[in-house]
Amino acid sequence: MLPLLVVSVAAALAFANGANDVSKGVAPLVGSGVAGYRSGIAWGTAWTAAGAVLGAAFAGAMLATFGKGLLAPGVTPGLGAAFAALFGAAAWVALATRTGLPVSTTHAIVGAIVGATMTSRGIDAIRWSALVGKVVVPLLLSPVVAFILTAGLVSGVRLQLTRGPVAECAAHRPDAARATLGHLQWVGSAATSLARGMNDAPKMVALGLAAAALGVGEVVSAPVLYSAVTAGMVVGGLVAGRRVTTLLAEKITVLDTTSGLAANGITALLVAAGAFYGLPMSTTHVAAGGLTGVGAMRGSVNWATVRQMALAWVVTLPASAALAGLAQVVAGVLGA
Repeated sequence: MLPLLVVSVAAALAFANGANDVSKGVAPLVGSGVAGYRSGIAWGTAWTAAGAVLGAAFAGAMLATFGKGLLAPGVTPGLGAAFAALFGAAAWVALATRTGLPVSTTHAIVGAIVGATMTSRGIDAIRWSALVGKVVVPLLLSPVVAFILTAGLVSGVRLQLTRGPVAECAAHRPDAARATLGHLQWVGSAATSLARGMNDAPKMVALGLAAAALGVGEVVSAPVLYSAVTAGMVVGGLVAGRRVTTLLAEKITVLDTTSGLAANGITALLVAAGAFYGLPMSTTHVAAGGLTGVGAMRGSVNWATVRQMALAWVVTLPASAALAGLAQVVAGVLGA
């Protein structure tokens, strides 16, 4: 019974993740007019699944960070706390997706782990140095770095297009230049989606493995959990990925093929590096930072939307912690 419950709750979290986060690799592709919503989301979902599979092989550092890496030495959360963390993260991401807000699953998982563990074991049960160094710092710096790099890349590419022979080619054969950039946009979207799958799947698998390890005589293997998480991300993206994609594609800034390609390229680079080194960057923050950098270079940022997103990011940690803490209280009452 426990293995089925662990797999089901992990898949539910993955569904919410897929619905909210597929937008991060798809929005520049759709916003620049290279793809429609249906084909773009299908493309991003397929490459997310491929990234999740790669995550099983190459993201061991992320598994360590989100397994027991955030807990103080000797602290083992109860079964109720493990499930409370899964529930808190899934509930918040699902709620944000329903309202069309792009939030960080990473933030939600971290907040849920902290909320459930503190409720059951107290404030000293958290390894605060690891939380700050390996989670908080990358989460805070990544959107700033993405903003700067994307803005610089867009500026440099536009300068070269203006001065170089590409500008003359575009004047005489505009379709040829646009087709080339459009093809590259598909590649950029695939790279971002692949990196996101590598970054996000191990976090959810780590929580599931932690919960399963607390059972008596019942084990869930990592391949089974990876399969469930991958399936959940795919279904979530295909069924409910459009709402958040619309916000990122249309409501931050106006995109074209050059800026969309730059945003996706920087996002893929940063998120893949984070997955490899066990630094859980938020694809949401990186992608939104890149898109805002594009808008800043063009003087066309919708700051009302940016402020709305920033508020959602600030609320994510305490909200998911509160939901997980409440779930832990309920689990305690039920004797879990």
